[in-house]
Parts: sequence; C-alpha cells; structure tokens
Amino acid sequence: MAHPNDATPSTGTLASSPAHICGPLIDPQPSAKKHAKKNVKRANAASWQQHPAPSRTVPTENTLPLPPPIPTTVASHQSTTSNDISSVSNKEPPQPAGIHATVPFAAAPSVSKVDKKKKKKKKVIPPPPSSSTLPGDANTIEPAVARPNQKPPPPLQIEAKLKPATKPRHRSNVPSAASTPTLANTTRSLVHDTLGQQLPSPPPHGGSGGGPHDDLNNAIAIPKKAKSRTDYAKKYTPEYEPHLACDDVVRGLCDGSLVSGVLRVNKHNRMDAYVTIPGLDRDLFIDGLSRQNRALDGDTVVLVVLPQTKWRTKSSSPATSTAPSSPAYISSDAETLAALWNPLVQPSQPPAASPSSARHEAAVGGGIDRLQAHVDAVQSHLKAGQKAQPTASVVHILERADVSYVGVVRVRKQNVTLFDALDKRLPRGMRIHNMPPEYHRNPHLFATTMLCLVKLDQWAVHYKSPTGVLVQVLGPAAQVDSDLLALLTTNSLLRHLEPFSPEIAASLPVAAEWTIPQSELDRRRDLRGWTVFSIDPSTARDLDDAMSIRRLPDYDTFEVGVHIADVSHFIVPGSALDVEAQARCTSVYFVNQVLPMLPRVLCEQLCSLNASVLWHMRKDGTMVADAPIWFGKTIIRSCCQLDYATAQLLLDSPRPPTGGHSKQSIATCVRQLGDIAKARRRQRFATGAVQLPRPKLSFQLDNDGNPVGMTEYPLRESNYLVEEFMLLANYLVAQQLLQHGPPCALLRSHSPPDETKWDNALSQLDKMGVHLTNQQHLTPFLAQLERERGPVVLQTVRHVLTKPMATAEYVIVEDGHLTDRHRHFALNLPYYTHFTSPIRRYADVLVHRLLEASLSGSTSSVAVTPKMVDTCNLQKLRSKRAQQSCDLIYLARYVEHKGEVATTAVVVGVGSRSFTLMFLSFGFEQRVDAPDVATNFKFDDVKKCLSLTVASGATVPITLFEPVQVKLSTTKRVPLELVYTLVPSSLDM
Repeated sequence: MAHPNDATPSTGTLASSPAHICGPLIDPQPSAKKHAKKNVKRANAASWQQHPAPSRTVPTENTLPLPPPIPTTVASHQSTTSNDISSVSNKEPPQPAGIHATVPFAAAPSVSKVDKKKKKKKKVIPPPPSSSTLPGDANTIEPAVARPNQKPPPPLQIEAKLKPATKPRHRSNVPSAASTPTLANTTRSLVHDTLGQQLPSPPPHGGSGGGPHDDLNNAIAIPKKAKSRTDYAKKYTPEYEPHLACDDVVRGLCDGSLVSGVLRVNKHNRMDAYVTIPGLDRDLFIDGLSRQNRALDGDTVVLVVLPQTKWRTKSSSPATSTAPSSPAYISSDAETLAALWNPLVQPSQPPAASPSSARHEAAVGGGIDRLQAHVDAVQSHLKAGQKAQPTASVVHILERADVSYVGVVRVRKQNVTLFDALDKRLPRGMRIHNMPPEYHRNPHLFATTMLCLVKLDQWAVHYKSPTGVLVQVLGPAAQVDSDLLALLTTNSLLRHLEPFSPEIAASLPVAAEWTIPQSELDRRRDLRGWTVFSIDPSTARDLDDAMSIRRLPDYDTFEVGVHIADVSHFIVPGSALDVEAQARCTSVYFVNQVLPMLPRVLCEQLCSLNASVLWHMRKDGTMVADAPIWFGKTIIRSCCQLDYATAQLLLDSPRPPTGGHSKQSIATCVRQLGDIAKARRRQRFATGAVQLPRPKLSFQLDNDGNPVGMTEYPLRESNYLVEEFMLLANYLVAQQLLQHGPPCALLRSHSPPDETKWDNALSQLDKMGVHLTNQQHLTPFLAQLERERGPVVLQTVRHVLTKPMATAEYVIVEDGHLTDRHRHFALNLPYYTHFTSPIRRYADVLVHRLLEASLSGSTSSVAVTPKMVDTCNLQKLRSKRAQQSCDLIYLARYVEHKGEVATTAVVVGVGSRSFTLMFLSFGFEQRVDAPDVATNFKFDDVKKCLSLTVASGATVPITLFEPVQVKLSTTKRVPLELVYTLVPSSLDM
C-alpha cells in the first residue's frame, strides 16, 4: 500500500509560492544558520511587495494505464473566501534576492529529540500583515490560539541563503499561501485530468509544490522515518488544505466535478478511509490524514477525485471454487418454495421516472456516470486479479457527525490538558480548556481514574488535532455504570436513560385499574377461550408475542395463530408518547438491564389487547394454498408463560397453566408447533435461506452486578420454534400490505453480498481446503462440514462468509411497486417486514398502523416518511453496536475477576506487522499488533506466515486459518482493556 506522502504529483503546471512553515527555520548547514542569524532585521510591513513566481512543468509517470479521455467540459470557478477556522492570505510576500519565509504566529512546530538537543531557544515569528486582509475584514479569521488582550510581537523578516538539499526531509505543516483555495486552483477532479489540460495543480497533501523555494521546504526537518503505516500515523504531522468555499462546493456538485458521501474510517487503521458513492460500483479511497483533511468518521464530506496516476490497484485472486460468482441463493425448487410461502405478490419492473425527474437525475448523476465510465476503462487495461480503486481528497465538510467522544485525559507541561478518545479512529491529543475544579485539584489522579465526554470544537488548518469542549465527567473508569454510560453516549442513545415525561405518564392507564372498554370488546374478536401461551427468555419482561394452534376437522391441517401486543392502540399518532417512541426507535438490551422504548406499563401489563394473524398449515410445514388468512384485532388471555428451557422440557414448567388448561394440553400444543416448525425450518434452509450465527455470551452476575460466571447462550429447538412462526407472520403481514394496504408499505430488505467480496471469501475458503460448490444449499453444506471437520472449521467458515454480507434495512415501497431490490436475501423471500415486536421496535408500530389501515380501508391518517425510516435504520444499528460493545465490557470485567482466561482463537488475517484473531467461544475478532505480543517477529511473504518470538523465547507461527492458544488478561490502567498473550502450542494452558 502506498505511503501517504509517496503519491506521485500529477502532470500539470505547478504554481510556485513562498513557503509558509510552522516554527523556526532549521538549516542542516551551520554556516547558513549563522548567516541567517546575522541577517535578521526589523522590517516595515508596508515595504512588502508582491512578485509572482515563475512556474514549471513537472513530468510524471503513470502508475495505471491511461484509457481514452472522456469528452466533457468543466467550468472553473474562483473564490477569495474560505470557511475555515484559519484562513490564508491570498497576497504573496516579495521575493528579492535570497529566500524570505513567513512564519505564522501561534504555530506549533513538531521537533524531534535530536533537533531539541542541537537547538537553543526558538522564536515564533508572526507573518507580516497583508494589504488584502486588514483587521476587522469579514474574510479574516483570527488564529485559533490567540488569547484576549494578547498582542503579537512586531513582524520580523528573515533573510537567509540556504543551500538546496538534494532530498526532502519533511514537508511544511502549513499549506502554501499562493492564493485562496478555489475549485479551479486547489483541487483537480478526475474530469480535468482526463482532458489532458495543463491546469495548475497542487502537490499531494498540501505541499508547496515545485518552484524556486523548494530548498526551504527541504531544509525543514522533523520526525524520524516511521517503520510502518501504524507508526507513521502516530508520528507524522499531517498537512491540511483549507476547505473550499460553499459557492464552489455547490457548483462542483452540480457540474459533477465534486462528489459527496459519508466518510467511513478504518477502525484498525485511521490512515485509511472510504466513501460510498451511489451509482459507483466501488468505494472511493481516502489515503492518509492529509487527504481526509480534518474529516472524521461519520462526517458528510465533499470530495474531489484525484488524478488516475494517484489511484491504487488492489490484488484480489479470483475464487477457484466452482460456485457461481453471483451469490443469488435462489432455489431451483420453485414448487417447494411456493408450498412453504404461497406468495401472492410478484416483483415487477420499477416504475418509469417522469421526464422532469429523469432530467434531474441525469444532471446530478452525470459526474458519477463519467467517473464510472472512466473506472471501467481503467479496469479494462489491468491484469487479471487486479482492481482499480479511485482515490479522493476531502475538500469540504458538509455536516459534522453529531457525536460525543468518550476517553481519558493526559496532563502535559504548563497545565496543558490533552484528550485521547477510546475510539482509535479519532485523533489523539485534543486540547481541552474547560476542565472542572476536581481536575485542577489533582490533575494526575483525575487523568488516571476518570472517563470524560468531549465534543469537537474547532480544527484549524495548521493544527494536527482539533480542540474540544468537555461536556461531562462520566465517572470512575473502574465502574461498569461509567462504561455503559459511555456506550450510550458514543452511540447517541442517552435519551433511553431519561424518564418518560409527566405528560406521557398522565396519558397512560393505571394497570391495576384498567379494564378492557366495552367498545373494544364489541369491535374485537374474542379469543380468551383459546389455548394461547407465550415462550420467552426466563428473564424477559416484554411479553409482546403469544401463539396458539388448533387441529382442524380434516386432522392433517392446523390453524396456527400469532398474537402480538397491540401497543399501537395506546400510541396515538402525533402524541407525546408517539414522538418519544419515534425518537428512541428501539429498546436497548444490556447484560444487566433493558432500556425500553416504551413505558413499562405498556410492555409488561397491558398485553390482553392484541393484533392477530391466523392461517392454515399442514404438519409438514407447508401452507394450505386455498385457505383464507385472517388479520384482525383480538382479545386474548394467556394461559401460560413458558421460558425456552421449560418449553423444551414441556411438562416441567414452574409456571403451571391456569383457567382450566391442563399441563397436557399445553404440552400437546407445544409438540404440535414444534413438529411443524422443525419440518418447515428444514425445508426453508434446503431451498436457499441463509443463517450464519455467532456465539452469544451469557453472564452470571453477583449482587453488585459484577460478572462472576460466563457461558455461551444456548439455542434450543424451542428458540427455533418461536422464530419460524414469527418469520411467517411477518411475511404474511408484508403480503397483506402490498395487496391491500395504503399507498406505501414498510418492508425489511436485505441485499445480496457484494460479488467481489463474495469471490474473495470463496478464495479464502479454497485456501482452507473448503470448496463451496453449490450456493443454493449453503446450510446443508455447513452441516456436512461440521460433521466432517468439526466445530472449529465450521465457525471459521461462518466468519469468512459473514464478512461480505450486507446489512438489512427498512425501505418504503410506493404504490405496491415491488421489485427484486426489495428482496430479503438471507430469508430468500421476495418481501418481508417487521410486525411481531412493537414493544421494542418503532418500525413494528408503523407496520401495525399500516395493517389496520389496510383492513379498514382508511389511508389518510397513516404517515410513514423517509425520515422515520432512516431513523429506524440508524437507531437499530446504534443499538446493535452498543449491545455488542456491552458484551465486550462484561467480558473484560469477567477476565479481570478471574485474573486470566485461556481460550482458543483462529487466525483470520495475517499482515507483515499484525494479525487478526477470531475468538470462537466469544464470537468477536481482534486485530493484534505483532510488537505488542512478541519480542521479535518476521514475516514470510511467500508463505504468508508471521513468526513471532514471545517472551519465553519460543516461536509461535501465525498462519491463516490455523488455531492459536491465547491467554486473556486485562490492563492495570484506565481504561480497562483486554491483553492478549500467545501461548506456544507445546505448553499446557
């Protein structure tokens, strides 16, 4: 992978300019240093004159083959303003004999230890005032570090004749001040370069470019050469460009020379970032912090695609498996699928766009189309197994992610407080100026014990890290409560901790006094005489689903019912409760507690009102095609609340049935449902359904809430029983909405995995000796694999196949226009929705409203907007991340309690300096840096093996897909983190 500072400059005319640097000049030659010192003079700012510098053309080599140019035209635009925190004057200093350098006031130089020994006291010299930017000018922004009532010293001019260096040692931290950045002279889109125009182009990463003053930049030293990308990220000082003005951004987005998207930063290496552009078949790669240009993970950014010479190629060995490259998983047994689901709605072609919308899409997507055409042309010239990936630079931040960061502070000299976020994707050393009194009483104790919450404040163009504002001290890092508060904060779920408002509480009925109104008895179907029961986890308090089954007169057919708590009856659209539920959107399940979406009274006590679905099934799990499906509002009385273990044992229930229902009748119903579910599940996976589960941890807590035991959460046949009937109920409701619903239906869509990533996964499996030859029968294949090669290989294969899988999401289908894009890939269904959990998912509440509208014929009062759907998707993702992180927190606490835990992991990734382990028993993966676990290491590039020498002197080979023995322990400092120690296989754990 190319180093961020090794990018080849593009062919073009480079406008040279004087160099602006941070800190004093460093000349490697003592004579020049002495000469420079003698020539330091006081200068009058008015004596500065502007002398344009000559330009030169720098030839370059193409790193990728050049396809034919794309015929297009791009307008250039000039701007003289910047929306950055720190702006650069667009007037140049004079260039008389010798070299003049202007050093900005309040710059913070990065100096190596060797330089500190050689040099004495350094002066920070302010730049001379420019005639174009006067105090009080609207376009002038004061330096971020300037304090009130602090006057800068008078300007100084340094005149020094330096001998040009033959090789650059370091680039300046501040970009050239040749001119204010504009779309025309600061960034180059791909379209400009394919035209072959000799346009002014900046050097990579904001350097000053070619010109007569290169020797000045070459004389600026600083850090030692980094040993790896990871070390480089820690040591080097990035160079940032001022962001484009808003007018230029708008023009660039309109004419297609700029693109926008949400930045994703690699959680293992913050030097790598990506942006997905709709309409482009591959991500844009943003290489290095300079090109990220102060954007953080989750920010909506505007980018310029770099010249093709700066693109990168990725080697991807094509899969040798005989499986088809497209993971369609569409079963050829259409008859079995039809018997299982009896689909009544068929996908169609998407509706044609209106002429006006077509013209709008053509205007917006024109740049993307040209870019995609160019990518395809480049790809056609590459060798087999190579893939071109365009690179880009951030030129503007449209919107910062509304995120607060959790971390710890460091105390530096002169009472400077630096903040380090726990999230490795964020910059370290964020300056904090509003620390609380308890910090000032004992800074070092505070820094070693407290977790803090910080928001981004400002990020000036010449600073390596931003400044931040302390929002809250979360508490001692040694407490679980502080860790969980940090999780909720970082995932924007703090609202779940707030109590429901008095207005909401007043609108809810009192459970002890509430009875079913006569109006509801009159309009609902009364099922209180039926054998209805629920099966939930033993600790569940949200009892939102129940089931029933009745044998019909023909003996081979059953009427199955799924009954879901009708909480939508109590949530009036637009009410305070509705607004709050929509904002929370989901319940959050932690190890020690549940943070509900709705008030407890609705979740736990008012469950007699239900929305029910009834259908006919055969014992083999197939649907009765000509039998009616009934949807409606009902009243039930649950005769038994079973947990999964009790349902598995059937007759050993600690909660005996009541109301005239015998144990035997409940046991019979559970067995009947179990037989149907087992037959149905077997056929469902045989016809293309996919499930790649990971282990789920279950912790035993003491009276103080600390983990003292840990096991893998067991999955029984009773779990699968409930799952099968909930899936079928959700599918039938989706079908009802498409057939008879309002103008829009809310579906749950799951896209197929990316073909390239899927081919890479198959290639990895081939290296394991696992040859996937029939994608239509993946589940039976995995079952056979477990029998032949054991559970370790099975879990490893599942992990590899999970990587390319997409994330399911909620989508709106307008006017019943169902297409193949709305399919649910994992379930192998043409349509699907969420109906069965309205207590914990707001999307289900919306589906209940749509279902009621489809039954009543009233559609005017139902509102499902794209914003609602986006919130549902976002909150569900945040909740999932928080829950996974919670498991890891409790795992670390458990390891701390035990002192040390031995386990087995499988190597799922190997690099020259790091490797990735998949912990089979815990269901998570961890990247480990070789220097952290070994005293010495060596990478064999041919065998792709990393040989580690551990503290005992033994050698541990790290080979792809091979198991290794690991001992887990924890750090003794804040924050608490897991420590991984490799154990040679010859030693007994």
